This record gives sequence, structure tokens and C-alpha cells, in this order.
Amino acid sequence: MKRIFLFQIIFSLVLLVFIRLWAAENTLAVLDFENNSLLNPDEYQPLAKGLSEIMITELGQVQAIHVVERQKLKSVIDELKLSQSGLVSENGSIEVGKMLGAEYLVFGSYMVAFDKKIRIDARIVNVETGLTVKASQVTGKEEDLLSLISKLSKKILEDLDVRITKAEEDLFDESRSFEMDSVVLFSKGLELEDQGLWEEAEKCYEKVIEIEPKFKQAIDRLGQLSNMRNSQ
Repeated sequence: MKRIFLFQIIFSLVLLVFIRLWAAENTLAVLDFENNSLLNPDEYQPLAKGLSEIMITELGQVQAIHVVERQKLKSVIDELKLSQSGLVSENGSIEVGKMLGAEYLVFGSYMVAFDKKIRIDARIVNVETGLTVKASQVTGKEEDLLSLISKLSKKILEDLDVRITKAEEDLFDESRSFEMDSVVLFSKGLELEDQGLWEEAEKCYEKVIEIEPKFKQAIDRLGQLSNMRNSQ
């Protein structure tokens, strides 16, 4: 009986270690994007948060990986008082990775050109080495912004050799066409959330949904904010 009990304890410990190692190796965090726009850079600055949140939602549909929530990542970065440049450094990446339990960081950037086309880049950085593992980019029209993020998210999964099921692949909708103003407004809502201005953020999301009823990220954020306000 004692041997059986001892075996159960050892098995549970080994299983716990395995689960933790597996989780770390399949965990990534998406940082706020960098704005490199040539056309009205101030106008498109809010997209830095918005594109990150949209990518987190897209990648979060896949069961084989763990994606760190943006708010959790923000808390760690604020705690460490790290800038974007500090995160790129080896020490910064390792420290953030340890605190988040993540193996990879995704650094994104976007550029709106004078012809109103937008280019989005993503680099996957290993948090242990600070080295870039893979880099991808997509280019398209402003109104195809969400579709571009969806396409780039799938590229990231491919670069990390993450297999997705047919059902999960069907969740990646690459045919969405939303007005850029709606995506910017959604991004402004995230900025207001970060400032603790929940009521103002809700108004932004409600306006987005009024314009684009199928904007699932705005629907999700509005629902989460409502739950938070009701629980107070």
C-alpha cells in the first residue's frame, strides 16, 4: 500500500513538472505594436494597442498554445519599468519571459503608406536568448486590416510549428472588411481601459459595434468590462 501511495505521489509530481514545462514551451506574449506610419502617424497611433489585442484574440483560438493576456503583459512591463527598446534586449526579454512563463515574445509593427496601404510586420523572439526566431509580414488595404492580422497570426503559428485543427482553422476569418475608423476607435477604447476610464471605453466599444456589429473583439471587451463593473 505504501509503495502504491509513493508511486502516486511521484507520478503526480512528474506530471505536474511536465505540464509546467509544456505550458512554458507553448506560451507566447504579443507586445503592443510599433507605429512606423508615414501617413498621419498620430492618427494611427492608437492601433499600437488595437492590433496587439486583435492578434491575441486570433491566436487565443488555438488550444495548442497559451497566449498571455494583454493586461497581464502590461502589468509585468509596468512593474519592470521597461520600454519597448528595453524589451528587445536580451536581459529585458528573459526577465519578462520568466515572469510570464512565456517562451516567445511577438514584436509587431505597422506602417500606413501614402497610398493608404498598410504593411504589418511581426518578429518572434525567444525570451531565453533574445534572438529573433522568425519574421513575417503582410501588406494590404486599410479596410482589410483585420484580415491581414488573421493571416499574420496563422503565419506565426506555422513558424512555431503549431498544428491547428480543421475546426480551429475555420475560426480564422480572412475575409473581414471593416472601416479603418472602426479599428482605430476600438484601439482608443483599449487606451481608455488602460487609464481606468471604463465608462468611456464602453462607449467606444458600443460605437464600434453600432458601426460593425460583427467586430468580435469589441464585443468581447464590452462584455468583460460589463462583468467587471457589475462585480464591483
